[in-house]
Amino acid sequence: MLRVGIVLDSYISSAWVAKVIEDIQSSGFARVELTLLNGDRATDKTGQKSRNRDWRFALFRLYERWDHERNKTGNDAMAPTDVSALLNGVPSISCGLSEEQLTELGNHNLDVVFHFGSGAPCGDMLGAARYGVWSFQHGGDYEDRSDAPLFGELAEGDSVSGSRLLIFTDSPDDGRVGYQSYASTDQISLYGNRNPIYWKTAEFALRGLRELHAGGMEYIQSLPANRERERGKRRRNWPISLQMIFFMRRYLSRWLQARGAPPPLQSGARMKWYIGIRRRSAAHPFDDPSNYQLLPCPEDRFYADPFLFEKDGKTFLFFEDFRYEEGRAVISCCELGLDGTPGEPFEVLRCPFHLSYPFVFEHEGEIYMIPETRGNRMVELYRAANFPTAWTAEAVLLRDVHVVDATIHKVNGKFWMFAGVSNGNYSNSDELCLFFADALKGSWIPHVANPVVSDVRRARPAGRLFYDEGRLIRPSQDCGKVYGYGLVFSEVVTLSETEYEERQISRLEPGVVEGCVGTHTYNRTEQFEVVDRTLPAGVGSLE
Repeated sequence: MLRVGIVLDSYISSAWVAKVIEDIQSSGFARVELTLLNGDRATDKTGQKSRNRDWRFALFRLYERWDHERNKTGNDAMAPTDVSALLNGVPSISCGLSEEQLTELGNHNLDVVFHFGSGAPCGDMLGAARYGVWSFQHGGDYEDRSDAPLFGELAEGDSVSGSRLLIFTDSPDDGRVGYQSYASTDQISLYGNRNPIYWKTAEFALRGLRELHAGGMEYIQSLPANRERERGKRRRNWPISLQMIFFMRRYLSRWLQARGAPPPLQSGARMKWYIGIRRRSAAHPFDDPSNYQLLPCPEDRFYADPFLFEKDGKTFLFFEDFRYEEGRAVISCCELGLDGTPGEPFEVLRCPFHLSYPFVFEHEGEIYMIPETRGNRMVELYRAANFPTAWTAEAVLLRDVHVVDATIHKVNGKFWMFAGVSNGNYSNSDELCLFFADALKGSWIPHVANPVVSDVRRARPAGRLFYDEGRLIRPSQDCGKVYGYGLVFSEVVTLSETEYEERQISRLEPGVVEGCVGTHTYNRTEQFEVVDRTLPAGVGSLE
Protein backbone atom coordinates (compact mmCIF):
# COMPACT_ATOMS: atom_id res chain seq x y z
CA MET A 1 0.00 0.00 0.00
CA LEU A 2 1.46 3.33 -1.09
CA ARG A 3 1.56 5.97 1.66
CA VAL A 4 0.55 9.39 0.33
CA GLY A 5 0.80 12.92 1.70
CA ILE A 6 -1.35 15.81 0.47
CA VAL A 7 -0.31 19.49 0.51
CA LEU A 8 -3.29 21.87 0.70
CA ASP A 9 -3.76 25.55 1.43
CA SER A 10 -6.84 24.59 3.47
CA TYR A 11 -9.49 21.90 3.69
CA ILE A 12 -11.59 23.94 1.26
CA SER A 13 -10.12 22.99 -2.10
CA SER A 14 -11.34 22.54 -5.68
CA ALA A 15 -13.70 19.85 -6.93
CA TRP A 16 -11.02 18.32 -9.16
CA VAL A 17 -8.61 18.06 -6.22
CA ALA A 18 -11.36 16.43 -4.16
CA LYS A 19 -11.76 13.89 -6.98
CA VAL A 20 -8.04 13.06 -6.78
CA ILE A 21 -8.24 12.52 -3.02
CA GLU A 22 -11.40 10.43 -3.35
CA ASP A 23 -9.77 8.25 -6.03
CA ILE A 24 -6.68 7.67 -3.88
CA GLN A 25 -8.71 6.73 -0.82
CA SER A 26 -10.81 4.22 -2.79
CA SER A 27 -7.97 2.82 -4.95
CA GLY A 28 -7.08 -0.22 -2.88
CA PHE A 29 -3.35 0.29 -3.46
CA ALA A 30 -2.77 3.77 -1.98
CA ARG A 31 -4.10 5.83 0.92
CA VAL A 32 -3.58 9.33 2.31
CA GLU A 33 -1.53 9.17 5.51
CA LEU A 34 -0.80 12.86 6.14
CA THR A 35 -2.17 16.30 5.27
CA LEU A 36 0.26 19.22 5.07
CA LEU A 37 -1.47 22.59 5.39
CA ASN A 38 0.17 25.63 3.82
CA GLY A 39 -1.87 28.18 5.77
CA ASP A 40 -1.54 31.97 5.51
CA ARG A 41 2.23 32.01 5.85
CA ALA A 42 2.81 29.81 2.82
CA THR A 43 0.32 31.79 0.76
CA ASP A 44 2.00 35.08 1.62
CA LYS A 45 5.38 33.61 0.68
CA THR A 46 4.30 32.92 -2.90
CA GLY A 47 3.02 36.42 -3.38
CA GLN A 48 -0.50 35.24 -4.18
CA LYS A 49 -2.17 37.55 -1.67
CA SER A 50 -0.03 40.52 -2.64
CA ARG A 51 -1.05 40.01 -6.26
CA ASN A 52 -4.70 39.97 -5.26
CA ARG A 53 -4.21 43.41 -3.73
CA ASP A 54 -2.14 44.80 -6.62
CA TRP A 55 -4.17 47.14 -8.86
CA ARG A 56 -2.01 46.18 -11.87
CA PHE A 57 -3.78 42.81 -12.01
CA ALA A 58 -7.27 44.15 -11.34
CA LEU A 59 -8.55 43.70 -14.91
CA PHE A 60 -7.40 40.09 -15.03
CA ARG A 61 -9.11 39.29 -11.72
CA LEU A 62 -12.32 40.96 -12.95
CA TYR A 63 -12.21 39.05 -16.24
CA GLU A 64 -11.47 35.74 -14.50
CA ARG A 65 -14.46 36.13 -12.14
CA TRP A 66 -16.80 37.37 -14.89
CA ASP A 67 -15.83 34.56 -17.27
CA HIS A 68 -16.25 31.94 -14.57
CA GLU A 69 -19.72 33.11 -13.58
CA ARG A 70 -20.82 33.47 -17.20
CA ASN A 71 -19.61 30.07 -18.41
CA LYS A 72 -19.49 27.74 -15.42
CA THR A 73 -21.33 24.45 -15.66
CA GLY A 74 -23.00 22.25 -13.07
CA ASN A 75 -19.85 20.11 -13.12
CA ASP A 76 -17.42 22.84 -12.14
CA ALA A 77 -13.89 21.53 -11.57
CA MET A 78 -13.01 24.70 -9.66
CA ALA A 79 -16.04 24.69 -7.34
CA PRO A 80 -14.95 25.19 -3.69
CA THR A 81 -15.20 21.77 -2.05
CA ASP A 82 -14.74 20.71 1.56
CA VAL A 83 -12.35 17.72 1.52
CA SER A 84 -12.21 17.24 5.31
CA ALA A 85 -14.61 14.27 5.19
CA LEU A 86 -12.34 12.53 2.66
CA LEU A 87 -9.43 13.07 5.06
CA ASN A 88 -11.27 12.11 8.22
CA GLY A 89 -8.81 10.58 10.68
CA VAL A 90 -5.78 11.63 8.61
CA PRO A 91 -3.29 13.59 10.78
CA SER A 92 -2.18 17.04 9.67
CA ILE A 93 0.80 19.29 10.23
CA SER A 94 1.65 22.83 9.22
CA CYS A 95 3.75 23.15 6.09
CA GLY A 96 6.15 25.68 7.58
CA LEU A 97 8.60 22.77 7.72
CA SER A 98 10.61 23.68 10.78
CA GLU A 99 13.21 21.16 11.90
CA GLU A 100 10.68 19.51 14.22
CA GLN A 101 8.04 19.40 11.49
CA LEU A 102 10.50 17.86 9.01
CA THR A 103 11.28 15.18 11.59
CA GLU A 104 7.56 14.51 12.06
CA LEU A 105 7.10 14.43 8.30
CA GLY A 106 9.88 11.88 7.97
CA ASN A 107 8.32 9.69 10.65
CA HIS A 108 5.29 9.07 8.40
CA ASN A 109 7.44 7.17 5.84
CA LEU A 110 5.57 8.65 2.89
CA ASP A 111 6.01 7.26 -0.59
CA VAL A 112 4.53 10.24 -2.45
CA VAL A 113 3.53 13.80 -1.60
CA PHE A 114 0.93 15.43 -3.87
CA HIS A 115 1.36 19.20 -3.92
CA PHE A 116 -1.95 21.04 -4.37
CA GLY A 117 -0.92 24.15 -2.45
CA SER A 118 0.09 27.58 -3.71
CA GLY A 119 3.48 28.03 -5.31
CA ALA A 120 6.04 25.40 -6.26
CA PRO A 121 7.18 22.54 -3.99
CA CYS A 122 9.90 23.59 -1.57
CA GLY A 123 13.20 21.75 -1.62
CA ASP A 124 13.07 20.68 2.03
CA MET A 125 9.99 18.60 1.31
CA LEU A 126 11.54 16.44 -1.40
CA GLY A 127 13.46 14.14 0.90
CA ALA A 128 10.35 13.39 2.95
CA ALA A 129 8.78 11.11 0.34
CA ARG A 130 10.50 8.03 -1.13
CA TYR A 131 9.26 8.72 -4.66
CA GLY A 132 9.24 12.48 -4.53
CA VAL A 133 6.77 15.36 -4.63
CA TRP A 134 4.16 15.13 -7.39
CA SER A 135 2.80 18.39 -8.75
CA PHE A 136 0.43 19.42 -11.55
CA GLN A 137 1.20 21.93 -14.27
CA HIS A 138 -1.66 23.45 -16.25
CA GLY A 139 -0.32 25.28 -19.25
CA GLY A 140 2.81 25.17 -21.31
CA ASP A 141 5.31 26.95 -19.11
CA TYR A 142 7.51 25.94 -16.22
CA GLU A 143 7.68 29.10 -14.16
CA ASP A 144 5.31 29.67 -11.20
CA ARG A 145 2.57 27.22 -12.02
CA SER A 146 0.09 29.02 -9.75
CA ASP A 147 0.02 32.08 -12.01
CA ALA A 148 -3.01 32.41 -14.33
CA PRO A 149 -3.00 28.78 -15.49
CA LEU A 150 -4.02 28.26 -19.13
CA PHE A 151 -4.60 31.97 -19.73
CA GLY A 152 -1.49 32.39 -21.90
CA GLU A 153 -2.69 29.81 -24.41
CA LEU A 154 -6.02 31.60 -24.73
CA ALA A 155 -4.47 35.07 -24.92
CA GLU A 156 -1.93 34.10 -27.57
CA GLY A 157 -4.30 31.95 -29.63
CA ASP A 158 -2.37 28.69 -29.16
CA SER A 159 -4.18 25.81 -30.80
CA VAL A 160 -3.48 23.38 -27.93
CA SER A 161 -3.09 23.63 -24.17
CA GLY A 162 -0.91 21.21 -22.25
CA SER A 163 -1.16 19.71 -18.80
CA ARG A 164 1.36 17.62 -16.89
CA LEU A 165 2.04 15.59 -13.81
CA LEU A 166 5.57 16.48 -12.70
CA ILE A 167 7.57 14.38 -10.26
CA PHE A 168 10.37 16.05 -8.25
CA THR A 169 12.78 13.79 -6.41
CA ASP A 170 16.06 15.72 -6.18
CA SER A 171 15.42 19.42 -6.77
CA PRO A 172 12.40 21.71 -7.26
CA ASP A 173 14.17 23.06 -10.36
CA ASP A 174 14.29 19.68 -12.06
CA GLY A 175 11.85 16.85 -12.40
CA ARG A 176 10.42 14.07 -14.47
CA VAL A 177 7.23 14.02 -16.51
CA GLY A 178 4.90 11.45 -15.00
CA TYR A 179 2.16 12.23 -17.45
CA GLN A 180 1.54 14.70 -20.25
CA SER A 181 -1.54 15.54 -22.29
CA TYR A 182 -2.67 18.10 -24.84
CA ALA A 183 -6.18 19.44 -25.39
CA SER A 184 -7.65 21.86 -27.89
CA THR A 185 -7.61 25.42 -26.56
CA ASP A 186 -10.99 27.05 -26.02
CA GLN A 187 -10.45 30.31 -27.89
CA ILE A 188 -13.40 32.11 -26.30
CA SER A 189 -13.39 31.35 -22.56
CA LEU A 190 -10.69 30.87 -19.92
CA TYR A 191 -13.13 28.80 -17.89
CA GLY A 192 -13.97 26.77 -20.98
CA ASN A 193 -10.26 26.09 -21.39
CA ARG A 194 -9.63 25.22 -17.75
CA ASN A 195 -12.62 23.14 -16.72
CA PRO A 196 -12.18 20.07 -18.99
CA ILE A 197 -8.40 20.11 -18.56
CA TYR A 198 -8.66 20.16 -14.76
CA TRP A 199 -11.06 17.19 -14.85
CA LYS A 200 -8.71 15.32 -17.17
CA THR A 201 -5.73 16.16 -14.96
CA ALA A 202 -7.53 14.63 -11.99
CA GLU A 203 -7.10 11.23 -13.66
CA PHE A 204 -3.31 11.60 -13.94
CA ALA A 205 -2.77 11.01 -10.22
CA LEU A 206 -4.25 7.53 -10.04
CA ARG A 207 -2.65 6.54 -13.34
CA GLY A 208 0.76 7.48 -11.97
CA LEU A 209 0.20 5.80 -8.61
CA ARG A 210 -0.94 2.62 -10.34
CA GLU A 211 2.27 2.58 -12.40
CA LEU A 212 4.33 3.31 -9.28
CA HIS A 213 2.63 0.52 -7.33
CA ALA A 214 3.54 -1.92 -10.11
CA GLY A 215 7.03 -0.66 -10.97
CA GLY A 216 8.48 1.15 -7.97
CA MET A 217 11.63 3.18 -8.53
CA GLU A 218 12.12 1.65 -11.98
CA TYR A 219 8.93 3.44 -13.04
CA ILE A 220 10.27 6.78 -11.76
CA GLN A 221 13.63 6.29 -13.47
CA SER A 222 11.94 5.38 -16.76
CA LEU A 223 10.17 8.74 -16.99
CA PRO A 224 11.46 11.47 -19.30
CA ALA A 225 13.10 14.56 -17.82
CA ASN A 226 11.13 17.80 -17.77
CA ARG A 227 12.62 20.06 -20.45
CA GLU A 228 10.42 23.13 -20.07
CA ARG A 229 12.90 25.00 -17.89
CA GLU A 230 15.67 24.35 -20.41
CA ARG A 231 13.52 26.01 -23.08
CA GLY A 232 13.30 29.12 -20.91
CA LYS A 233 9.56 29.67 -21.38
CA ARG A 234 8.47 32.55 -19.10
CA ARG A 235 5.31 33.91 -20.66
CA ARG A 236 2.46 32.79 -18.43
CA ASN A 237 2.66 35.12 -15.41
CA TRP A 238 -0.32 37.17 -14.28
CA PRO A 239 -1.20 39.70 -17.01
CA ILE A 240 -1.12 43.35 -16.03
CA SER A 241 -4.02 45.61 -16.96
CA LEU A 242 -2.38 46.95 -20.13
CA GLN A 243 -1.93 43.39 -21.41
CA MET A 244 -5.57 42.70 -20.56
CA ILE A 245 -6.71 45.66 -22.69
CA PHE A 246 -4.98 44.16 -25.75
CA PHE A 247 -6.35 40.72 -24.86
CA MET A 248 -9.92 42.00 -24.60
CA ARG A 249 -9.67 43.56 -28.06
CA ARG A 250 -8.63 40.20 -29.55
CA TYR A 251 -11.23 38.39 -27.42
CA LEU A 252 -14.04 40.64 -28.66
CA SER A 253 -12.99 40.05 -32.27
CA ARG A 254 -13.04 36.26 -31.80
CA TRP A 255 -16.38 36.39 -29.97
CA LEU A 256 -18.03 38.44 -32.71
CA GLN A 257 -16.65 36.15 -35.40
CA ALA A 258 -17.92 33.03 -33.60
CA ARG A 259 -21.30 34.62 -32.91
CA GLY A 260 -21.79 35.63 -36.54
CA ALA A 261 -21.19 32.15 -37.98
CA PRO A 262 -24.18 29.76 -38.05
CA PRO A 263 -23.46 26.52 -36.13
CA PRO A 264 -22.13 23.81 -38.50
CA LEU A 265 -24.87 21.39 -37.39
CA GLN A 266 -27.62 23.75 -38.43
CA SER A 267 -29.35 24.42 -41.73
CA GLY A 268 -27.90 27.52 -43.34
CA ALA A 269 -24.35 26.93 -42.13
CA ARG A 270 -21.72 28.33 -44.47
CA MET A 271 -19.66 25.12 -44.28
CA LYS A 272 -20.67 21.46 -44.10
CA TRP A 273 -19.23 17.97 -44.45
CA TYR A 274 -19.05 16.20 -47.81
CA ILE A 275 -17.68 12.79 -48.83
CA GLY A 276 -14.99 12.42 -51.50
CA ILE A 277 -14.60 9.22 -53.57
CA ARG A 278 -11.83 8.09 -55.89
CA ARG A 279 -10.51 4.89 -57.45
CA ARG A 280 -7.22 3.74 -55.98
CA SER A 281 -4.17 4.35 -58.13
CA ALA A 282 -0.42 4.08 -57.66
CA ALA A 283 -0.29 7.71 -58.78
CA HIS A 284 -2.23 8.75 -55.68
CA PRO A 285 -0.87 7.43 -52.34
CA PHE A 286 -3.13 7.53 -49.29
CA ASP A 287 -1.83 10.94 -48.18
CA ASP A 288 -2.39 12.54 -51.60
CA PRO A 289 -5.57 14.69 -51.38
CA SER A 290 -6.19 15.04 -55.12
CA ASN A 291 -8.63 13.47 -57.58
CA TYR A 292 -11.57 12.92 -55.20
CA GLN A 293 -15.11 13.42 -56.54
CA LEU A 294 -17.82 14.62 -54.14
CA LEU A 295 -20.90 12.59 -53.26
CA PRO A 296 -23.86 14.93 -53.95
CA CYS A 297 -25.59 15.94 -50.73
CA PRO A 298 -29.05 17.45 -50.16
CA GLU A 299 -29.18 20.91 -48.62
CA ASP A 300 -31.01 19.71 -45.47
CA ARG A 301 -28.18 17.46 -44.25
CA PHE A 302 -24.49 16.65 -44.39
CA TYR A 303 -22.57 13.44 -45.05
CA ALA A 304 -19.48 12.38 -43.09
CA ASP A 305 -17.55 9.37 -41.66
CA PRO A 306 -17.40 7.28 -44.87
CA PHE A 307 -16.66 3.54 -44.67
CA LEU A 308 -16.35 1.09 -47.56
CA PHE A 309 -17.31 -2.58 -47.73
CA GLU A 310 -17.04 -5.02 -50.64
CA LYS A 311 -19.48 -7.91 -51.10
CA ASP A 312 -20.13 -10.14 -54.12
CA GLY A 313 -18.09 -7.92 -56.39
CA LYS A 314 -19.98 -4.79 -55.34
CA THR A 315 -18.73 -1.86 -53.24
CA PHE A 316 -20.96 -0.21 -50.67
CA LEU A 317 -20.37 3.15 -49.04
CA PHE A 318 -21.74 3.60 -45.49
CA PHE A 319 -21.74 7.02 -43.85
CA GLU A 320 -23.16 9.35 -41.22
CA ASP A 321 -26.26 11.07 -42.61
CA PHE A 322 -26.91 14.07 -40.37
CA ARG A 323 -30.37 15.61 -40.70
CA TYR A 324 -30.46 19.27 -39.62
CA GLU A 325 -34.16 19.19 -38.78
CA GLU A 326 -33.79 16.15 -36.52
CA GLY A 327 -30.59 17.36 -34.88
CA ARG A 328 -28.97 13.93 -35.14
CA ALA A 329 -27.75 11.42 -37.72
CA VAL A 330 -28.78 8.05 -39.08
CA ILE A 331 -26.56 5.62 -40.97
CA SER A 332 -27.09 5.60 -44.72
CA CYS A 333 -25.54 3.68 -47.58
CA CYS A 334 -25.12 3.78 -51.37
CA GLU A 335 -23.60 1.44 -53.92
CA LEU A 336 -20.62 2.58 -55.97
CA GLY A 337 -20.41 1.81 -59.66
CA LEU A 338 -17.28 0.34 -61.21
CA ASP A 339 -16.01 3.86 -61.94
CA GLY A 340 -16.88 5.09 -58.44
CA THR A 341 -20.14 6.78 -59.41
CA PRO A 342 -22.43 6.67 -56.36
CA GLY A 343 -25.96 5.34 -56.50
CA GLU A 344 -28.92 6.81 -54.65
CA PRO A 345 -28.32 6.83 -50.86
CA PHE A 346 -30.76 4.98 -48.61
CA GLU A 347 -31.17 4.79 -44.85
CA VAL A 348 -30.04 1.53 -43.19
CA LEU A 349 -29.95 2.18 -39.41
CA ARG A 350 -31.86 4.60 -37.17
CA CYS A 351 -31.90 4.88 -33.38
CA PRO A 352 -33.48 7.34 -30.93
CA PHE A 353 -29.98 8.80 -30.42
CA HIS A 354 -27.23 10.10 -32.71
CA LEU A 355 -25.35 7.58 -34.87
CA SER A 356 -22.09 8.08 -36.78
CA TYR A 357 -18.82 6.34 -37.72
CA PRO A 358 -20.34 3.14 -39.22
CA PHE A 359 -17.40 0.74 -38.86
CA VAL A 360 -18.49 -2.19 -41.09
CA PHE A 361 -16.53 -5.46 -41.24
CA GLU A 362 -16.88 -9.21 -41.79
CA HIS A 363 -16.15 -11.99 -39.29
CA GLU A 364 -16.75 -15.72 -39.70
CA GLY A 365 -19.11 -15.21 -42.63
CA GLU A 366 -21.26 -12.56 -40.92
CA ILE A 367 -21.23 -8.83 -41.63
CA TYR A 368 -21.18 -6.54 -38.60
CA MET A 369 -21.32 -2.83 -37.90
CA ILE A 370 -20.13 -0.87 -34.87
CA PRO A 371 -21.62 2.62 -35.21
CA GLU A 372 -20.73 5.32 -32.73
CA THR A 373 -23.44 5.25 -30.05
CA ARG A 374 -21.97 7.58 -27.44
CA GLY A 375 -25.46 8.97 -26.82
CA ASN A 376 -26.39 5.54 -25.45
CA ARG A 377 -23.12 5.27 -23.47
CA MET A 378 -22.32 1.91 -25.05
CA VAL A 379 -20.22 0.33 -27.75
CA GLU A 380 -22.80 -1.78 -29.60
CA LEU A 381 -22.34 -4.50 -32.20
CA TYR A 382 -24.94 -4.82 -34.98
CA ARG A 383 -25.27 -7.75 -37.39
CA ALA A 384 -26.57 -7.54 -40.95
CA ALA A 385 -29.87 -9.46 -41.01
CA ASN A 386 -30.27 -8.55 -44.69
CA PHE A 387 -27.22 -6.76 -46.04
CA PRO A 388 -27.07 -3.84 -46.54
CA THR A 389 -30.57 -2.65 -45.58
CA ALA A 390 -31.44 -4.42 -42.30
CA TRP A 391 -29.35 -4.55 -39.12
CA THR A 392 -30.10 -6.05 -35.72
CA ALA A 393 -28.46 -5.38 -32.34
CA GLU A 394 -26.24 -8.37 -31.63
CA ALA A 395 -24.17 -7.56 -28.51
CA VAL A 396 -22.89 -4.79 -26.23
CA LEU A 397 -19.10 -4.74 -26.22
CA LEU A 398 -18.61 -1.98 -23.63
CA ARG A 399 -21.16 -0.54 -21.20
CA ASP A 400 -21.49 2.71 -19.28
CA VAL A 401 -18.69 4.41 -21.20
CA HIS A 402 -18.06 7.68 -22.99
CA VAL A 403 -16.54 6.21 -26.16
CA VAL A 404 -16.38 7.46 -29.75
CA ASP A 405 -15.22 5.98 -33.04
CA ALA A 406 -14.56 2.41 -31.89
CA THR A 407 -12.32 0.77 -34.51
CA ILE A 408 -11.46 -2.93 -34.46
CA HIS A 409 -8.36 -4.52 -35.93
CA LYS A 410 -7.74 -8.28 -35.84
CA VAL A 411 -4.21 -9.67 -35.90
CA ASN A 412 -2.96 -13.17 -35.08
CA GLY A 413 -6.39 -14.23 -33.85
CA LYS A 414 -6.71 -11.39 -31.31
CA PHE A 415 -9.12 -8.47 -31.58
CA TRP A 416 -7.93 -4.94 -30.80
CA MET A 417 -10.31 -2.03 -30.28
CA PHE A 418 -9.06 1.55 -30.66
CA ALA A 419 -11.42 4.25 -29.32
CA GLY A 420 -11.58 7.84 -28.14
CA VAL A 421 -12.42 7.67 -24.44
CA SER A 422 -13.11 10.20 -21.69
CA ASN A 423 -14.86 10.27 -18.32
CA GLY A 424 -17.52 12.57 -19.76
CA ASN A 425 -15.96 15.75 -18.36
CA TYR A 426 -13.52 16.40 -21.18
CA SER A 427 -13.31 15.86 -24.93
CA ASN A 428 -13.33 12.38 -26.45
CA SER A 429 -10.78 13.68 -28.94
CA ASP A 430 -8.02 14.01 -26.33
CA GLU A 431 -7.17 10.41 -25.48
CA LEU A 432 -6.95 7.09 -27.31
CA CYS A 433 -7.63 3.91 -25.34
CA LEU A 434 -6.96 0.36 -26.44
CA PHE A 435 -8.91 -2.79 -25.56
CA PHE A 436 -8.30 -6.41 -26.57
CA ALA A 437 -10.28 -9.66 -26.64
CA ASP A 438 -9.92 -13.24 -27.85
CA ALA A 439 -13.45 -13.21 -29.28
CA LEU A 440 -15.40 -10.48 -31.05
CA LYS A 441 -18.11 -10.35 -28.40
CA GLY A 442 -15.57 -10.18 -25.60
CA SER A 443 -14.91 -9.89 -22.87
CA TRP A 444 -12.89 -6.78 -23.74
CA ILE A 445 -9.90 -6.01 -21.51
CA PRO A 446 -8.52 -2.46 -21.13
CA HIS A 447 -4.85 -2.09 -22.03
CA VAL A 448 -2.57 -1.55 -19.03
CA ALA A 449 -1.02 1.53 -20.69
CA ASN A 450 -4.35 3.30 -21.31
CA PRO A 451 -4.62 5.92 -22.56
CA VAL A 452 -2.00 4.90 -25.11
CA VAL A 453 -2.12 8.37 -26.72
CA SER A 454 -3.05 11.57 -24.88
CA ASP A 455 -2.80 14.29 -27.50
CA VAL A 456 -5.74 15.96 -29.22
CA ARG A 457 -3.58 16.30 -32.35
CA ARG A 458 -3.50 12.55 -33.08
CA ALA A 459 -5.56 10.54 -30.58
CA ARG A 460 -9.07 10.11 -31.99
CA PRO A 461 -9.59 7.33 -34.59
CA ALA A 462 -10.27 8.39 -38.18
CA GLY A 463 -10.95 5.12 -39.98
CA ARG A 464 -9.99 1.44 -40.08
CA LEU A 465 -6.34 0.46 -39.77
CA PHE A 466 -4.73 -0.64 -43.04
CA TYR A 467 -1.48 -2.04 -44.38
CA ASP A 468 0.68 -0.05 -46.79
CA GLU A 469 4.09 -1.27 -47.98
CA GLY A 470 4.16 -3.75 -45.11
CA ARG A 471 3.39 -1.13 -42.45
CA LEU A 472 0.29 -1.16 -40.27
CA ILE A 473 -1.14 2.37 -40.49
CA ARG A 474 -3.61 3.95 -38.06
CA PRO A 475 -5.50 7.01 -39.34
CA SER A 476 -6.34 9.52 -36.63
CA GLN A 477 -7.78 13.00 -36.30
CA ASP A 478 -5.96 16.21 -35.55
CA CYS A 479 -8.52 18.16 -33.53
CA GLY A 480 -6.04 20.70 -32.19
CA LYS A 481 -7.12 23.80 -34.10
CA VAL A 482 -10.74 22.71 -34.38
CA TYR A 483 -12.69 19.45 -34.29
CA GLY A 484 -11.90 17.38 -37.39
CA TYR A 485 -9.20 19.74 -38.63
CA GLY A 486 -6.88 17.23 -40.29
CA LEU A 487 -5.79 13.62 -40.70
CA VAL A 488 -2.69 12.02 -39.22
CA PHE A 489 -1.28 8.68 -40.39
CA SER A 490 0.84 6.76 -37.88
CA GLU A 491 2.67 3.47 -38.20
CA VAL A 492 1.85 1.04 -35.40
CA VAL A 493 5.31 0.00 -34.20
CA THR A 494 4.41 -2.09 -31.14
CA LEU A 495 1.06 -3.74 -30.35
CA SER A 496 0.88 -6.15 -27.43
CA GLU A 497 -1.11 -6.66 -24.25
CA THR A 498 1.43 -4.62 -22.27
CA GLU A 499 2.89 -2.16 -24.79
CA TYR A 500 1.76 0.16 -27.56
CA GLU A 501 3.80 2.50 -29.72
CA GLU A 502 3.01 4.38 -32.90
CA ARG A 503 5.05 6.79 -34.99
CA GLN A 504 3.58 9.54 -37.13
CA ILE A 505 4.59 9.16 -40.78
CA SER A 506 2.32 11.52 -42.69
CA ARG A 507 -0.44 14.12 -42.51
CA LEU A 508 -3.31 15.26 -44.69
CA GLU A 509 -3.93 18.97 -44.17
CA PRO A 510 -7.27 20.50 -45.22
CA GLY A 511 -5.73 23.64 -46.72
CA VAL A 512 -4.20 21.79 -49.66
CA VAL A 513 -7.73 21.53 -51.14
CA GLU A 514 -9.28 24.85 -52.14
CA GLY A 515 -11.98 25.93 -49.71
CA CYS A 516 -11.48 22.93 -47.40
CA VAL A 517 -11.17 23.66 -43.66
CA GLY A 518 -11.48 20.15 -42.22
CA THR A 519 -10.97 16.46 -42.99
CA HIS A 520 -11.36 13.72 -40.38
CA THR A 521 -12.03 10.26 -41.89
CA TYR A 522 -10.13 8.11 -44.38
CA ASN A 523 -10.96 4.57 -45.53
CA ARG A 524 -10.14 2.34 -48.49
CA THR A 525 -10.61 -1.03 -50.17
CA GLU A 526 -8.61 -2.61 -52.97
CA GLN A 527 -10.52 -0.51 -55.49
CA PHE A 528 -11.60 2.75 -53.83
CA GLU A 529 -10.65 5.38 -51.28
CA VAL A 530 -12.93 7.81 -49.44
CA VAL A 531 -12.42 10.88 -47.26
CA ASP A 532 -14.71 13.50 -45.78
CA ARG A 533 -14.14 17.24 -46.02
CA THR A 534 -15.61 20.43 -44.62
CA LEU A 535 -16.33 22.62 -47.63
CA PRO A 536 -18.51 25.64 -48.43
CA ALA A 537 -22.17 24.62 -48.38
CA GLY A 538 -23.55 24.22 -51.88
CA VAL A 539 -20.40 23.06 -53.69
CA GLY A 540 -21.63 19.47 -53.80
CA SER A 541 -25.26 19.85 -52.79
CA LEU A 542 -28.42 18.68 -54.48
CA GLU A 543 -30.84 21.55 -55.07
